[in-house]
Amino acid sequence: MQDLINEIRKLIEFAGENGTITIKDVDMLCIKQLDSVIFDLTDNLGKKNTKDAIKVLNDLLYNKEPIQKILITLYNHFKKLYIVKLAIKNNKDITEALKLKPNQSFLIGKYKMQSSYFKEDELKNILEELIDLDSNYKIGLIDLNIGLEAILCRYC
Repeated sequence: MQDLINEIRKLIEFAGENGTITIKDVDMLCIKQLDSVIFDLTDNLGKKNTKDAIKVLNDLLYNKEPIQKILITLYNHFKKLYIVKLAIKNNKDITEALKLKPNQSFLIGKYKMQSSYFKEDELKNILEELIDLDSNYKIGLIDLNIGLEAILCRYC
């Protein structure tokens, strides 16, 4: 909550007295949480926009986000998309399948939309490739950044 308050104060100070805050101001000044940036990255993947997907990844790295954390967050996000895909296929409740809290139900629409960008097999393959990348990175067979870029390019 304190992070939100700080970001709002930053915007108010930037806009000045009687100023207007635009979406461009928010994008330019506010620090996005990794989870929300992963949604942007996945949107770009789903829309087959390789250039912007790689840009989002590079922006995360430029902002000193640890690459291992990016990998884990990306894996968890695609796992949720896969669960949504399976829940829809089997007529299950998405809220229960994802174990969402009542105040997180707004995420369902976004997860459903993003899962529609991918086939079930693609989501499963992405998860397997992210697991393989983690394993190969840990034994020194591949650079994590190159591996992530390769996966992003393959699914764009």
